[in-house]
Amino acid sequence: MSDKDARFNRRLAWLVLASFIVFASAVVLRLGIGATPDDTTDSAGHPMGFNDPLYVGHYLIMLRNFHPADFLKGEYVYEGVLFTAQVVGAGILLGCGPVCSRLTRWYFVAQAAVFPLGLLALPFLPVLASPIFTGRMDREGFVDIPFILAVAQPVWVVTSLCIAVALRGTGLGLARVRGACAQATRAGATALAKAMR
Repeated sequence: MSDKDARFNRRLAWLVLASFIVFASAVVLRLGIGATPDDTTDSAGHPMGFNDPLYVGHYLIMLRNFHPADFLKGEYVYEGVLFTAQVVGAGILLGCGPVCSRLTRWYFVAQAAVFPLGLLALPFLPVLASPIFTGRMDREGFVDIPFILAVAQPVWVVTSLCIAVALRGTGLGLARVRGACAQATRAGATALAKAMR
């Protein structure tokens, strides 16, 4: 693989950064609203109750009420795994030398198995995220679902699969795996046949 290919692979870390921004935004919004009392109103007097629409002032309140230490609570362990996966993914891409190993590609493919909710939630992502941009989001939209995972996991899984496809270098080696499985099956069948004689 050429130095040009290695530089391209390192640039894929920007995709990880974009996914991380979505993740960080989801964390800040969810934890911020969790730390905000239901009877809070913004400077324009808009209430922030369970089904009240959220305005820009409410998002600023959520940002102000976000405390990073809340992310360390036990209930956010799986979100911590997602955070770690993104940091490791960025590190792998930035550390890609002239040869990006097959293991790198497998790491990004495996994210779909590590975060299966990401694939399941993918069709619902527009439904979950669009109210934020259309002004129809309310507290219920953040609290009644696992908001961080339902928004950040699909973005991370899609990002990982795009990176796995775009990486330059060796493939997944599926032909080699298939050949090894076929050889093991033949050897097992031969051993079984000998044992049955």
